[in-house]
Amino acid sequence: MTWTINPASVGSEVHTSGNACEPCFTSNEHAIDSVDRMTFHPVAALSADDFHALERLAFEYGETPYSYLVVEAHRHCYLAADHSVAFSVIISGRKLHIFGGILAPFEVRRRVINQLGQLAKQTNLLINCYSISEQDRMLFEEEGWEVTKFGEETSLKLQPHTWSGKSYDWVRRQYNYCQRAGLSCREVIHQTMDNVSWQQLTQELFDIQKEDLKDRVYTSEMNYIVGKLEPAALGRRRLFIAENDETGRVEGFIVASPMRGGKAWGFEMYRKRQDAPRGCVPFLIKWTIDALKSEGAEEASLCMLLWKDTHRFVGKRTSPLARWGLVVAYHVGDFFYNTKGMTHFKTRFRPELSNCYVCVTPRITILSCIDFFHVIGAFSFSVRNVCRNAWRFFAFRSRISNNGDSPSK
Repeated sequence: MTWTINPASVGSEVHTSGNACEPCFTSNEHAIDSVDRMTFHPVAALSADDFHALERLAFEYGETPYSYLVVEAHRHCYLAADHSVAFSVIISGRKLHIFGGILAPFEVRRRVINQLGQLAKQTNLLINCYSISEQDRMLFEEEGWEVTKFGEETSLKLQPHTWSGKSYDWVRRQYNYCQRAGLSCREVIHQTMDNVSWQQLTQELFDIQKEDLKDRVYTSEMNYIVGKLEPAALGRRRLFIAENDETGRVEGFIVASPMRGGKAWGFEMYRKRQDAPRGCVPFLIKWTIDALKSEGAEEASLCMLLWKDTHRFVGKRTSPLARWGLVVAYHVGDFFYNTKGMTHFKTRFRPELSNCYVCVTPRITILSCIDFFHVIGAFSFSVRNVCRNAWRFFAFRSRISNNGDSPSK
């Protein structure tokens, strides 16, 4: 499957090329001044040289925990002919979604943003770029894009970091409890294992993921904003596990994705067994942070706090629709995404928080918001789990209310 944006002819039109489901967008010849042909390829169909270039760009210039996910085989990407620019993309109707930022040197990004803006004008595409950093926000604003706060990124600066002090008391308690319960951590490197041991470990990882997700509203990973569990295709991602020293059973794992050439790492995926010792994930996070710090890494990210405090940012071209819609989503969506619970959990590690943005041209619409939820699979929830969680939620609220009215309390 290939989508082609070809500035060979004048005017704008949409027609099919090859498969009838594969849209080909044709724009004015001056729309993209330095890219003669912009083609979106399935990552799985790239040549070895092209994939190597894509992976290198993701490793060197990725600035979010989601940037390296461009290498996943089920995705589509744009890769410049000279291998200078790449990004992860999906086309849905007349909407183009770019995930993980623009993978290119900073001095090149303004040109790419300008080209994408011209492309939107000439083809009537609505283009959305997600997980945009504070540094890149200025470029999008200057090019006339709508810029709206999408959430807050979490980061720990590792070299001055210690776990001492009252603010880290909770983390230390979880870590010490798991140590007493017989847990230990280690990094797993595929190349150092024999095939039988690797296959056994891989099956355990899939079992843990299935067990961890089975009672959630979403029983599988969300598309594009969460990576897929692919142990055999990690690339430069790293796998850390927590296991029981006595039984050898793996209790949980973390997949860390590289950013900025390996100077920073994002904990993009972490899973645990339902009966794992309490604090298994904090135990894994602390151990992994300490390991990365000892190697000289500069930063670790616990990933974005989705939709947090979006009302606190008003820029030159902020969309009121998106701004207040995300406020509603943060509170109403807590039932589906546990946004408040994740915020509480991640902030217990006392990370530094920084704004991240969604940048859109020409403008966000209600239909584009719905389309975003569609492409990430937000409508593919488990009806059974939704009903069960709703029952538990209202039953819990009822118990609190009854206890509050009780004269004995």
